Amino acid sequence: MRSPHFLKLAEIDDHRFIMGCRHGMVHLTWGRMTLRFQRDEFRRLAGVLARAIDGLPPVFVEDGEIRVTYRAEESELRLSTLILLLPDDELFELTHAIQDAIRRLDDVLTSGVWADEESADDTPRDPTASLGGTRFSRN
Repeated sequence: MRSPHFLKLAEIDDHRFIMGCRHGMVHLTWGRMTLRFQRDEFRRLAGVLARAIDGLPPVFVEDGEIRVTYRAEESELRLSTLILLLPDDELFELTHAIQDAIRRLDDVLTSGVWADEESADDTPRDPTASLGGTRFSRN
């Protein structure tokens, strides 16, 4: 039986969830945006968020390009040049979902469901590869 390429690791609702893929990426969907992290980056994000909400606001925690400013009303999550402004309840929901996703990811990796090598047939195809031979009209 072929293992799935994507697995849902955590879900807050239909518009906020976390998926993992067999290629070592974690996909965090928040509203209309999806952010992709390598697994080690995602673990660093989890650590920064956990340290931030562990104290009483205001708290500033930083690890490289990941920065969290936890304030009483609205908190700021900065990922390189991207900034998310989150009310406290959403910051807590995000933090808990990420912690759940880390636990689920560890279970998936321990189970070996993604340990088998993909065959050439399982490798995602480049959607633009077929365009090389396509002739377009001059109209």
